[in-house]
Amino acid sequence: MATFAQSILGETDFIKKIDIMNFLRKKQNIYFNTSVILKAEIAREFMDVMKLDVDRNLVVTACLLFDCLKYENASNEPYNKRPEDYIEYFRALGFSDRFCKICIEHTRKGLNPDVPREEESDILELVDQFGGLLLNRTDRLAYDVDEALEILTVKNMAGVNNRYLAIFQEFVDIMEDIKIAMLGLLSRVQKDLNCVAKNDISDAVRELYNINERNEKAFAQREKELHYGGDLLGELRKARAKLKLFEEAPLLPGFELEDIGEDKLD
Repeated sequence: MATFAQSILGETDFIKKIDIMNFLRKKQNIYFNTSVILKAEIAREFMDVMKLDVDRNLVVTACLLFDCLKYENASNEPYNKRPEDYIEYFRALGFSDRFCKICIEHTRKGLNPDVPREEESDILELVDQFGGLLLNRTDRLAYDVDEALEILTVKNMAGVNNRYLAIFQEFVDIMEDIKIAMLGLLSRVQKDLNCVAKNDISDAVRELYNINERNEKAFAQREKELHYGGDLLGELRKARAKLKLFEEAPLLPGFELEDIGEDKLD
């Protein structure tokens, strides 16, 4: 009989992975809700859009599981168990020691800084912190995408050597440059999944279908706008570089930003 690890790693479809996780949640009462799904969706988009050379299936699976032993007290404040508890649990599910290490390294708290990190752990670290900032909590409302990115880069990751931080910033900028009804793609994902009840996995899955369809259309439209003839990511980067040059270019002497009205920019 296949282990749980074999079952979920053997399934590459994201929605079907969520179904497997929901089964485990009902059977063993693990921590699995829309907050986990949001973080995994961000990781999936990050790897796909930026064409990262990593095992996507492994990373998405780890995103769905790395916080699974978290629990909430009477005040609905989340608490986590020790890394040792996670390792024991993951091994019982049939996962390898490397998978265990990837998952527990999503945070650096309590870990030996001299031990080399798995590269996949750096992705988990970013989506955990960034995704957490995009979520509503009992003590605060969600930050918008721009605020969350600033907090992540300036405060949370200050002095931290994360190999994917710079490319993650670029990813967020690219996603937010593509607008749907005046909102960037990540802002739309945030809005849609924050509107779903925390434990309504079925509704979250319905939203994911809508998100994936919407994003595919948005990237196809941007492809046409950029006169795509080769690498879309490369074209998006060129477009962003041109925009940055425009934004940083000095105004001509005698002109102020106030002199340029919206009607003059049309």
